[in-house]
Amino acid sequence: MRQATIITLFVAAMMSVALFFLKYEVNNLESELNELNRMIVSDRESIHVLEAEWSHLNDIQRLKALTERHLNLRPTDPAQLRNAGEPIARQADKLARPASAKGQAR
Repeated sequence: MRQATIITLFVAAMMSVALFFLKYEVNNLESELNELNRMIVSDRESIHVLEAEWSHLNDIQRLKALTERHLNLRPTDPAQLRNAGEPIARQADKLARPASAKGQAR
């Protein structure tokens, strides 16, 4: 009986030590989980702000105003277009001819 008591106390002491380490491991994991949850919330807030900025930057009216202010765009001249079967060299000739010559050639 004496040997069984010693073994039982030894097992109980080992389990106490293991439980002590397990408790602190769980606490560390919980704190890591809380930190990850805080980071997730922070990232979601950042994504929300970035989506709002993206929406503002892609606003059609804003882009139109910027285009008019910074780009010198004009409507496409019909002479710049070509038919699908027309060779590129002929298209370059069309563009090179003055406007009066285009009217006379046709």
